[in-house]
Amino acid sequence: MRCTFFLSGGEDLQALGRLDPDRDWREFQRGERAWVLQTYLFLRRAGFPAELAGTPPADGLVVFHAKEARALARLRPAAGVALVGVRADNREPLIADFEVLQNGRFADGRRRFAVPHWPQPGLLARDPARGVHVERVAYKGYAQNLHPGLQSPAWTAFLAGRGLVWVADAVPFADRATDRDALDWPDFRDVDLLVALRPPDRRLWTAKPATKLVNAWLAGVPAVLGPEVAYRELRRSPLDYLEAASVEQARDAVLRLAADPALYRAMVENGRARAAELSREAIAGRWTRLLGEEIPARAGAGLPLRPLPLPLRAALRRAGRLLSGRPAR
Repeated sequence: MRCTFFLSGGEDLQALGRLDPDRDWREFQRGERAWVLQTYLFLRRAGFPAELAGTPPADGLVVFHAKEARALARLRPAAGVALVGVRADNREPLIADFEVLQNGRFADGRRRFAVPHWPQPGLLARDPARGVHVERVAYKGYAQNLHPGLQSPAWTAFLAGRGLVWVADAVPFADRATDRDALDWPDFRDVDLLVALRPPDRRLWTAKPATKLVNAWLAGVPAVLGPEVAYRELRRSPLDYLEAASVEQARDAVLRLAADPALYRAMVENGRARAAELSREAIAGRWTRLLGEEIPARAGAGLPLRPLPLPLRAALRRAGRLLSGRPAR
């Protein structure tokens, strides 16, 4: 089936199509670009026939980000078009015929499919010459996604008291456009340990991807991470990462790794083996099967896609969810 990646807003799609995620990684911080544009570019590079458009075609699949559901609905896609919504960190796009989720919490393999987020483009792995010595402990991401206790002077002082340096490669989400040049998310060359514990809001733990873990594996850096669904889905061994449900547990994990070179080395070697499962090539293959085989097979199997206009469909789904008492997913 024809496959179109949808971006609204009147952007220069020809210019976007010339971007290189590894070179222009700062252009892919927004979810719409990270999921839709980046996927289009990588699949096109892999030889998958795909288009990038600001209007829906007359047929085939249309892949869109949940934040652009309203913009897409206003354009009134033809009834024969199968809408593939990428939920990312948002609520379900109610106009979608099929959904792509960034972890498997709500995936069912019929209408909802889990696809891992792409690893950090342009990633620079840790310098092997640093050995197994822990000195620089880092967080890479938005400040809102970091536990307040890890943003406090007490955390920095705790590390400093043990000869460790805290590297907070972060800005507030609202400042991503103005301060993005201060970020260096792909660069792990002088990072010895990644620590990423979210604020204590359990709603955050079910929606997020496992990107920080995958980036750590690819970078050759052990990780201390929170008790999140996406991380636990990937976990096969205690060497995959150290889990911390509190700042106190994060402190213990940092001290453990700093004091145990054998454990550090084992986690790096294990991460190197696990990274192959979630490389860019592996994820491109997952997308290719999903858009080239799985969804077309279901869309072409006589499944009713849109017997109702999109606004009415969304309203009825929303009402049904409220009446049944089902939480937003």
